[in-house]
Amino acid sequence: MVALARVEMILQPWLGARLSETLFPTMEEITALLAGHASLTPPDSLAARLDSMLFLAVRDATKGTFLIQLSDGGWVRVRTEDFAVMADELLLPLFEGYPVDERHLQLLREYSMRQSSLSALRVLYTRFASLQSPAELKAIADVARSCHPAFRLRGWLDN
Repeated sequence: MVALARVEMILQPWLGARLSETLFPTMEEITALLAGHASLTPPDSLAARLDSMLFLAVRDATKGTFLIQLSDGGWVRVRTEDFAVMADELLLPLFEGYPVDERHLQLLREYSMRQSSLSALRVLYTRFASLQSPAELKAIADVARSCHPAFRLRGWLDN
């Protein structure tokens, strides 16, 4: 089960402390959505819903400017594509809770290819390593490095 504190931790670097506080009800709703997701259901529609929820909440909270003051005091305009990245990062704790078995391995592989999900690749690489060959793990690492920015690889594939 995904904790509200984890959702807050994932979103705060993107939204800043003030906006995160404002969007607390949205974070509670996100937590409930993640908790209610069946593990063998492809997460495509969940990811799309998270993306849309975040977009609408930020649009409303910023009165359409999408300007956010980050925790360091700087200002940034959130881009449309950032919401898909935030949604993908929110799926990470969900994927980390999947049992390590062949069915979930296949679900994550298919989803990572369909949606270019770094969270799915990360879990495949870190939690499902025992079910894959060294060549498969190398391929995952190569795809992650070539398709995603380095800051999203920190802590698991930053070497």
